[in-house]
Amino acid sequence: MADRLMLMQAIATAAALTLSAGSNAQTLTDPTRPPLGLIAAAAGMDKGATGTAARPRLESILLSSTRKGAIINGQYVPLGGSYGKSTLVDVMATGVTLKTGRKREVLKLYPPLETPSAAFGVGGEPEKVVKRP
Repeated sequence: MADRLMLMQAIATAAALTLSAGSNAQTLTDPTRPPLGLIAAAAGMDKGATGTAARPRLESILLSSTRKGAIINGQYVPLGGSYGKSTLVDVMATGVTLKTGRKREVLKLYPPLETPSAAFGVGGEPEKVVKRP
């Protein structure tokens, strides 16, 4: 009788643990994903208030021996390809040139630095580097 009681308790405990295991599971979120507020703001930047496309934003430059192109507002554009009404006419290591009719627009990958680099101290002199053992 005692063996049967212990068997029933063991089965009941196993069933309870099995059923409760799923309720404690949580979905894992990507720690590198930007906050939801930034995602919503980026989605709103695709179109301006007037409904026209926002200013092109250069996200990446692809240069290799087999292809040249750029990613502009999330869209891959090969050299000579079109982005909206513009044509990609030049690809450089730091920027690209879009041509719309007679108008040319240069998109830079990195904005120009307004202030000296953080690696330089006051007066533009390099900071002292301390090596640790």
